[in-house]
Amino acid sequence: MTEVQIKEMAARIKTRREALGFTQESFCEAIDLSASSYTKIENAFQKPALDTLIRIAKRLDLSLDYIVFGSKEYKPREVRDTDILNSILESADSDALQSVSTLLGKMAKIKGK
Repeated sequence: MTEVQIKEMAARIKTRREALGFTQESFCEAIDLSASSYTKIENAFQKPALDTLIRIAKRLDLSLDYIVFGSKEYKPREVRDTDILNSILESADSDALQSVSTLLGKMAKIKGK
């Protein structure tokens, strides 16, 4: 990462931390990081380790893409069961869909008993 990218990342972290009403001290406690280490990250003197970056992202409810690259997707996308099911159905052929349909019908009958 370039110095400019590190500064932009630090600014995104600081802006979100402040928007959520955290002081630096309270945020350090929330992510289990020393104040000196966090200050270095927020002031762009040091890049955070991956595990630290993940804790920051989770606590700030931001995606890693947004923090690191400033992507348009602000929050982590929540994967829903319907998303997984749609992905499976889109990739399945007609025989597989028929098998799934038969299986679901049998399961519905069992559950109804």
